[in-house]
Amino acid sequence: MPEPSPPRMARAQRVRAPLELTLPSPRHQLTWRGLRDADAPQIAALLASDEFAQDSVDPVPPLFAGIEGYNQGNAEDTIGGFDEAGVLRACSAVFLWPDVDGVMIIHGVVDPTWGGRGIGRAMMAWQEGRSRQILAGLPGDGPARILCYVDESAANRRRLLMAAGFAPVRSMYKMRRDLEAPIPCNELPGGFQWRTINKVDSEELRLAHNVASQDGWAPGPIYPSLWERRWSQYSPTMSWVVVDAETHAIAGYGLSLDDLQPWKLGDLGEALIHRMAVLPQYRNRGIGRAILSRVLFCIADEGPRFASALFDPGVPASGLEMNQAFGFAPARRVIVYGLDL
Repeated sequence: MPEPSPPRMARAQRVRAPLELTLPSPRHQLTWRGLRDADAPQIAALLASDEFAQDSVDPVPPLFAGIEGYNQGNAEDTIGGFDEAGVLRACSAVFLWPDVDGVMIIHGVVDPTWGGRGIGRAMMAWQEGRSRQILAGLPGDGPARILCYVDESAANRRRLLMAAGFAPVRSMYKMRRDLEAPIPCNELPGGFQWRTINKVDSEELRLAHNVASQDGWAPGPIYPSLWERRWSQYSPTMSWVVVDAETHAIAGYGLSLDDLQPWKLGDLGEALIHRMAVLPQYRNRGIGRAILSRVLFCIADEGPRFASALFDPGVPASGLEMNQAFGFAPARRVIVYGLDL
């Protein structure tokens, strides 16, 4: 008879959170404080200066109060380092992943001209300490994990994470397509109809997405609070839903982000096809190709030069082959590093 599993320690006991959290040392010639909405222009400028600033990889948008209208964190969950002239040279944030038990996200940016001074290590120590405090305050004995999304080319950040005990847990590829190349025209098969996203119920679409995600056709499931935030960002002109003409049930969808700023490529512009899937009972009828064709034509009509999408190589049914057939090619890889406590 197998031995019973030992009882799991409560998070408050095993996370080992610091009682007091100190800001990074002033030896970096920076003055540190929590970020405010008034800092938004400087945060935006700092993010724009960062060669490896993360894309809006789901589930984490930019994590700084006042930026892109998210305002998700508390002041004590963000810090900024300002030089003698009051210019923001580094900023950092931690964020409790909504609807997922015991997962923290960390993110930080250092002005490239201030690199090599140990600022990144100091911010990471603060991020881990603050994350531990938040996780230790959660009830129960559930998971306690800290995640960080990093561009594979950001070698210094990856070394910092691994030195702090983080390990790769997942990777995602960003695929890109030049819309000046001819777009295949695939018609919707008979028995189905198009709907704009303002003509469908958002909760019905969320539940359809969760069904589609069960066998890997979509990343998920997605929970109500995160879906509510994302829903307002989807473009009504670059997103489409397919319904069964007889039952009006959702058969598939392609949702593109409305705010193109995070995806700018100089003056060329880029739009992200953020979510796309066909529900199991409607697959292998050409619906996916029809959705992708229509979405690409609509993005091109809106003006961006490029369309992009994200793919997880660990998900066999992610639609990678279809997108490659439509001219998408790998552009970059984002690695997710994790620390389990």
